[in-house]
Amino acid sequence: MASNSPLATQQVFIDLGERSYPITIGAGLLGDPGTYLNLPTASTALIVSNDTVAPLYAEALQQSLQGHYNRVLQVILPDGEAHKDWPTLQMIFDALLANGCDRKTVLFALAAASWVT
Repeated sequence: MASNSPLATQQVFIDLGERSYPITIGAGLLGDPGTYLNLPTASTALIVSNDTVAPLYAEALQQSLQGHYNRVLQVILPDGEAHKDWPTLQMIFDALLANGCDRKTVLFALAAASWVT
């Protein structure tokens, strides 16, 4: 998708007062250094993805995040609607606990999106 397309990048602002943050959605963000300018401060980040998307993009995201966090972890979940359930959520909790993560750990959801034009 061309960078001048109105759908190339969209931003959703999560208004939580002092803890507010933007979510940026778009093509080509993994390779854009500007994507990582305003990351939350923490020592650990966890990338959450699925076994379809992770092999394509997780390593690139992990490499980009390593300059910002001491530890960048991954949890890879099964793909598909059937796995959007409590046991799969428990896998994320288990990974956080097993790695000594705390409430300041930053989670990155790595998912594929299809754009309708």
